[in-house]
Amino acid sequence: MTNTKFVAAALAAVIASQAAPAAASYCEERAGPSRAQVEAKVNEMLGPIDKGIAEIIKGGGDPSKIALQAEDGSFKTLPALRNRLLADKAAASRQIDEAVTSCTKDLKPLQDVTDAYVTSLTGGLSKVLPKHMLHVDVGQILGGKPFGGEWAVIPHLREQILAALGLKNDRGFVTSFFRDPIRTILGRR
Repeated sequence: MTNTKFVAAALAAVIASQAAPAAASYCEERAGPSRAQVEAKVNEMLGPIDKGIAEIIKGGGDPSKIALQAEDGSFKTLPALRNRLLADKAAASRQIDEAVTSCTKDLKPLQDVTDAYVTSLTGGLSKVLPKHMLHVDVGQILGGKPFGGEWAVIPHLREQILAALGLKNDRGFVTSFFRDPIRTILGRR
């Protein structure tokens, strides 16, 4: 790859990552449990295989010359099973990455519309102030926080008002509704 192509690819990656960080974080957060399940399942299956390989080597044998019969009737060595398991894990990880990329791509237009709406609603103030102050993250909206993440102005003012009222640490229905109306109404607070 030439330097020009490399720089162009790097620039495109930076622009893409900056274009929808909110959507990416939302999508990545949703993919986290799937990643953890794949990792846990593979580790659970690798344990006995690795132990078997170690015991064969410890006994002076060659694990690549000892085969076990698989469910399909074929014979596989422990190293071959281990490699197959790692290949399946890599394939699952690629599928999760593709799902995150697709999710981010699908949410980008919504984030762009939300950003334009916030810009017009604030008379352009959202373009002058630091991004986190008036930014409304589509991922936060989908996650049940319609006024943005924890560093946005509205949630910050809300927490200041609750603190002034002596309710900063209160987690009752009213303060929960004030903090997160959607989740409170749906009973997920």
